[in-house]
Amino acid sequence: MRITSIKWHQKHQLKPNSFETRRFRAKQAAMSFLHHHHHHQGPPANPPPPRPAPFDGETIRNPTVRIFTKAEENYSLTVRDGTVVLAPTNPRDEFQHWYKDFRWGSQVKDEEGLPAFALVNKATGLAIKHSLGPTHPVRLIPFNPDYLDESILWTESHDIGEGYRCIRMVNNIRLNFDAFNGDKEHGGVHDGTTIVLWEWLKGKNQSWKIVPYYCKS
Repeated sequence: MRITSIKWHQKHQLKPNSFETRRFRAKQAAMSFLHHHHHHQGPPANPPPPRPAPFDGETIRNPTVRIFTKAEENYSLTVRDGTVVLAPTNPRDEFQHWYKDFRWGSQVKDEEGLPAFALVNKATGLAIKHSLGPTHPVRLIPFNPDYLDESILWTESHDIGEGYRCIRMVNNIRLNFDAFNGDKEHGGVHDGTTIVLWEWLKGKNQSWKIVPYYCKS
């Protein structure tokens, strides 16, 4: 992996912290996890090969959105080193821009009848994937628009106050997005706060908004 990374950087002559380098690292980290996971878990159910991701040509015809928690409204969901974390909001940072893709929403709904969607990062083309279980961080996987994969599908709850909602697994609405230790009692949100799945505890760090980036929250 390190040799491949060095050769790629030499070929493209990228700066260490450039946008392309960050996107390359995010993809490499996600693919490394997938290789390790599949090696130990056995082969997948033979999904069709991915087409070029949306950011490589086919644009998802939705505005990009910002995702943030009530615990700290000035931080936004982003991709960093192959993980999903919170960072100070920067509209110019495409890693903080997401597509809310409803292409399977008419087919897949949660037990409350709410439509499913995928959350696809604009900069990397990676979709947020369910965690391994409660208290574990959410994961990232390359988005394949031709393959219905419930492990990347989420729903939003009904309004839980002030326009905030829970973001939860489509097939288990009891597990919600949770900014880990993001409540004030545990130190609050900081740059790099990870996103895990947790049972609903009515915390501000479990309350979220998904808004178009051109709109104020």
